[in-house]
Amino acid sequence: MDINSPNFLFLFLPLFMLVYFIVPQRGKLIIGVAGSLLFYAWGNLPYVAMMMVLTLFAYFLARGIDRWRDQRTSLFLLWLGILVNVALLVVFKLWTGVKYPLGLSYVTFQVIAYLLEVYNKVSASEKDMLAFSFYLLLFPKIPVGPITRYRQLREQIQNIQVVPTDVADGLRRYIRGFAKKALIADTLARVVTPIFKLASPTIDPSFAWLVIISYSLQLYFDFSGYTDMAIGLGRMMGFRFLENFNFPYISKSIGDFWRRWHISLSNWFRDFVFYPLERRRLKWVGQPLNILIVFALTGLWHGLTRNFLIWGLIHGIALIFESTPLGKKLRTAWAPVQHVYALGVILVGWVFFRSPSPDFAIDFLRRLAGDTSGLSPLPFEVTSPLPFIEPTFLLAFAAGILLALPLGNWFQSKADVISNDKPVVKFFFQLVYDLGLVFLFLAAVASTVSATFQPGIYGTF
Repeated sequence: MDINSPNFLFLFLPLFMLVYFIVPQRGKLIIGVAGSLLFYAWGNLPYVAMMMVLTLFAYFLARGIDRWRDQRTSLFLLWLGILVNVALLVVFKLWTGVKYPLGLSYVTFQVIAYLLEVYNKVSASEKDMLAFSFYLLLFPKIPVGPITRYRQLREQIQNIQVVPTDVADGLRRYIRGFAKKALIADTLARVVTPIFKLASPTIDPSFAWLVIISYSLQLYFDFSGYTDMAIGLGRMMGFRFLENFNFPYISKSIGDFWRRWHISLSNWFRDFVFYPLERRRLKWVGQPLNILIVFALTGLWHGLTRNFLIWGLIHGIALIFESTPLGKKLRTAWAPVQHVYALGVILVGWVFFRSPSPDFAIDFLRRLAGDTSGLSPLPFEVTSPLPFIEPTFLLAFAAGILLALPLGNWFQSKADVISNDKPVVKFFFQLVYDLGLVFLFLAAVASTVSATFQPGIYGTF
């Protein structure tokens, strides 16, 4: 099951929330664990036992690390936990003949973070097995995160507060995310997907630019849409997850981009890979090498392929460049120049990220550079799978560009100023906004039901 599927929207979620609302504190934990396991079993039944074992494994390892604190046993248990979780990731990413377990990349990273923070005395191990199981299996963050650390939710789990304003705000956030995914990302995918299924990118350079910009928007609204849905569901249940995106396409550098894109993942690699490497930095090539290691691993986290590795290294090399004298000089350049540089690196990276092979990516980059060699009119039976540019696509494309900018924040600030100390005006603005959300929800439902269901892109990583 997915958090934007019809079964989830109209069957699982209403029944779950109804029971969750009426039971007391301890009951919420029980219903949360049971509901999360049911959510996971719906489409991933073979892996339910594995997720339960992984949860118990992490719980007892952390308790052991606490019990044998400052002894070799504690370090052994830490490394055992890290190696088992990394091995799970590697095995399933290499084992292409089976369905990848939903959310495994996110759950294992949360377990590793938990064990490291317990070992480093940043967080105490959780004694309540039910509370820990609730945290790790919590269904809103299973499919695509955000990667949430236990210390960030510990106090909220111990004292769950479900209030009407949070439920309403959470529902609004969920609808925004659902609309971003269904109305923008999935619409753009109709043009993007057929192109990257071709044997080679035999497309006009102008169309190649349209495709890669469309993919950049598709990926952003797909992933951030799912994140909005997860944060909204968490808010409805009484939890506040950390934000995972902050308008990444307005970045002026790649360093800035990673402070805005998949924030929970970049923070994870910073805290648990980069900082430890920096403490053992080699004298001459230390930091550049450490950056390359971090971004090579970031790429491979998405999949054990050459393309993901190249994508990660592109970002790593760009970050190394930004620490050179020329890169530092770029920070003082005219703002549009900085944006063009950042978007250029990002788009080149996305070409490798989406392409089926490095050769395809290189040919695609040639098209972006204006190469028209080898292009010739093809018969209809060959070109028919290629997309037609429909008005709905153009609308989604324009909406994607506008919503990738922080215009909503600007409008919200203006509305707050106008409605300050004016309850009637504030109520009117809220009513108009909520009616707009109802319209978007109905349109997103119609779009989801009428088309082939498209699961989230980052749910496959």
